[in-house]
Amino acid sequence: MAKFFDSLIDKLQGIADLEVNEVAFKISQEKQLQDLVIRLNTEGEPTSQLYELGEDSLGKPLKGKTILRDGEYRPFTITEKRKKGQKTSNPTLKDSGSFYNSFMVVPYRGGFEIKANPFAGDTNLFEELGSNIVGLNDSNLQIVIDVYKNKFLEEVEKRVRA
Repeated sequence: MAKFFDSLIDKLQGIADLEVNEVAFKISQEKQLQDLVIRLNTEGEPTSQLYELGEDSLGKPLKGKTILRDGEYRPFTITEKRKKGQKTSNPTLKDSGSFYNSFMVVPYRGGFEIKANPFAGDTNLFEELGSNIVGLNDSNLQIVIDVYKNKFLEEVEKRVRA
């Protein structure tokens, strides 16, 4: 009977010794997670904030000099985007693709930060539209939290099986 409890105690100790911030850092380093985060912020997912929804991380419509108050492009911008075969139904911040391509996930102990180069020609998109164009809205953040939760549970299961 003692051997059973020794094994159980060892497994429980393995779970208790789990360094949450280190596990989060390890998860944040995974390319698959980083790619998902970038797609959720830019394009490639049904809920991609910039391309599909035309909104920032606070869920607010993108607004700026080239964008009308109600979140729609100005007529001149629509004409120019149509000439290029680009989406005009909502602001996307995707013209050449350089802004989207600049997105990166920077892992740290306990999580990650999303960074991007805000310069598009002479325009600083952060000054034009606000720094909240980089970051996840609540629903996309929940998708990432669910991924973390599942990965944490996998780590706990590994320790229980060990």
